[in-house]
Amino acid sequence: MTNQYVTRFHSSEAKESPRRLPAWLDCHRKPVSMILRLYATLIFCWDVLIILVQFFLTLLQSLFHQIRAPKAKCLTGEVAAVVGSGRGVGYDLALQLAALGVKVACIDVNATDNELLVKKIQSSGGVASAFECDVTSKVEVGRTVAAIEGSLGPISMLFHSCNVPSARSLVTEAPPIETTLNLLEAILPKMKKMAHGHIVFLTSVAGVSGLKHQMPLAVSQFAVQGLYESTLEELRIEKRQHTIHTTLVHIYPFIITDHCLNDIRLRISSAFGRIRSDEAAQRIIAGVRRNELEISIPKYLLFVSHLLRLLPRRASLLLRELIDTGILQQVHDVTSMAQSDQDGKRLHGKKILCVGLCNIDIIQVCDAYPAEDSDQRCQSNRWQRGGNASNNCTVLANLGARCELLASFSDAKMFHFALDDLRERKIAHDHCMYHRGAQVPLSTVWLSLATGSRTIVHSNPDLPELTFEDFQRINLQDYAWIHFEGRRNTSTIVQMIRSIVEWNERPENQSCKVKISVELEKPRHSNLDLLVDGVDVVFVGKDFARFLGHDSAREAIAGLKNLHPGSYIIICPWGERDTVAIDRQDRWFTQPTYPPEVIRDSLGAGDTFVAGCILKLAEEEQPGSLSVVLEFASRVAGQKLAFFGFDGIKRY
Repeated sequence: MTNQYVTRFHSSEAKESPRRLPAWLDCHRKPVSMILRLYATLIFCWDVLIILVQFFLTLLQSLFHQIRAPKAKCLTGEVAAVVGSGRGVGYDLALQLAALGVKVACIDVNATDNELLVKKIQSSGGVASAFECDVTSKVEVGRTVAAIEGSLGPISMLFHSCNVPSARSLVTEAPPIETTLNLLEAILPKMKKMAHGHIVFLTSVAGVSGLKHQMPLAVSQFAVQGLYESTLEELRIEKRQHTIHTTLVHIYPFIITDHCLNDIRLRISSAFGRIRSDEAAQRIIAGVRRNELEISIPKYLLFVSHLLRLLPRRASLLLRELIDTGILQQVHDVTSMAQSDQDGKRLHGKKILCVGLCNIDIIQVCDAYPAEDSDQRCQSNRWQRGGNASNNCTVLANLGARCELLASFSDAKMFHFALDDLRERKIAHDHCMYHRGAQVPLSTVWLSLATGSRTIVHSNPDLPELTFEDFQRINLQDYAWIHFEGRRNTSTIVQMIRSIVEWNERPENQSCKVKISVELEKPRHSNLDLLVDGVDVVFVGKDFARFLGHDSAREAIAGLKNLHPGSYIIICPWGERDTVAIDRQDRWFTQPTYPPEVIRDSLGAGDTFVAGCILKLAEEEQPGSLSVVLEFASRVAGQKLAFFGFDGIKRY
C-alpha cells in the first residue's frame, strides 16, 4: 500500500509539474531565447525613442516654419501638366507657373479657352502648349501624355485642377475619381523612373465635410483625399517620398472670387473675406515650392478642419451651425416655385433656354437727343444688363417662367454687375462660358423723353462667341424651348439647331421634343442660314426686313416663306404699327399694339414681345389660334413701354 501511495504521489507530481512553472519563467532553461527577447525589447525601445525624437524635431521644425518659411525650390525647367486649365484656379496656376520658367502643358476639354490661355502665356515669353483631352478616357489620357512628352519633355509636375469645380459648377457636377486615377497611372510610373516629380491633388471643401444636397460631389472629393493618402503611403513604402513629393490642397470655392463667381453664403462675411483666384493660385504654388504635404485656401481653415475632427461629433456640428458658410443651392426657392407652379405644370417642369448676348447697357435719359458737339445734362442715368437673349430671360423671369441664359461672359470686374442681376432674378446661367482678358460688351443708349425713342451705340471688340462645344455641355432633356438670337457665329448656331433636331427625331424623345425659335434682327445676310428645317418659330425684326428690301411685315414674311417653304411660324413685329404673323397652316394674323399714354422707355420692347410670344407658345399644350399668343405678347410689350427697365412687367 505504501509503495502504491508513493507511486501515485510521484506520478501525480510528475503530471502537475509543467503547470507549476509559468512559460515566462521557463526561459532559464533557454538562455539563447532570453537573450533574443532582451535584444528585441531593447530594439523596440530604441525605435520608440528615435520616433519620439523625430516627432519632436518635426514638431519644432513645423513651429519654426510657421515663423520663417523654408526656402522655396526652383521650378525653372520643370514640365507641369495642368488639368482643367481653361478656367478658375487652373487658369491662374498655368499663368503663374509659366512666369516661373515652367513649361506648361495646358489640358482642358474646352479647346477655345485653352488656346486663348496658351496664346497669353506665349505672348508673355512663357512656354506652353494646349492639349484637348477628355481625362475620363484612358486612351485619350495616354495619347495626351505621349504628345506632351514629345512636345515639352517628361512630365515632372501634375496639377489636377478639374477635381475642384468652379463655384458655379460645384452644385451641378461631381468630377469622377477615375479622372485622377487615369492620370496617375499614366504619369506616376515615369516619375518613379526619373526619381523626380511632384503631384498636386486639388480638392474642394467637400473633401473635408459633406455639403447639403451634394452627396455625389462630396463622395468624389473624399475619394480624392483617399487617393492622396494611398499615393503617399505607396511612395513611403517604396522609399520615394523624398524624390517624388505630394501635396493635398483643400480649396474652399465659396471664399474664392474668380470669373466663376456664384451665389455664396457667408454668415460672418467680415471674418472670412474673399480671395481672388490668382491669389489662391499663388498660395498653392508657394506651398508646392516648399514641398508642403497639405495646405488649404484660405490657410487658417486647415487648422479649423483638423480641430473639428478632434472634437466630439455634436460639438463639431454646433461649430458648423455657427459658421454656416457654403454655397447656395442654385434652384428656385419654395416661394418662387409656388409662384410659377402653374407655369411649371404647363411646361412640365422644364426651362426655357435663351442663347445669345449678355452685355451692359449704359443708359442716359435726355429731354431730347443731344445736338452734335453739344454739352448738356441728362435727366437720369442707369446701368442695366442688356443683350437680346439676356433681356428675353429677364422678361420670362418676371412673368414667372423658369429660364436660363447661355452666353459668353467676360471675367472683368465690371461684369459682376450683370452676374449679380442674373442671380437676383434667379435666372440660371450655369453653362455660360467665361473668357479671361475679354472686354465687357457695352451699349451706350440715349433715351429721348420728347419722342420716346432710343439710339444705341454698341461696343463688343473681343468677346468670343459661343462654340458648338459650349452648347454640347447642356442636357437637352432639361428644356422645353430653346431660343436663338441671330449672332455673328451663324454657322455655329446652325450646328446647334441641327443637333436639337437630331435629338428630337430619336424615338425615345418623341414625347418630349424641344421647341426651337430663332430671331433674325441684325441686318446681315448670314441670318438667312438660320432658316433650318426643324425650326418652329422665326421672329423677324423690322431692321432685318428692311435690309432685305421689304417695306412691310407682310411682304417680309411672304419673301421668307418663298425663300424657305415649310411648316413653321413667322412673326414680324413692325414697331408701333402692328404685328403680322403666319402660322403652320399658312393662315395670316394681324395684331395691333397697345402703347401706353406716355412712352417712357422703348429699350427692350422688342425683346419683351419675343419673350411674351415664347412663353405663351411654350405653355400651350394644344396651341389654339396664334391670335391669342400675339394678343398676350403685345399687351406685355405695351406694359414695358410705360416703365423704365423691365421691373414693371407683370403677368396680367
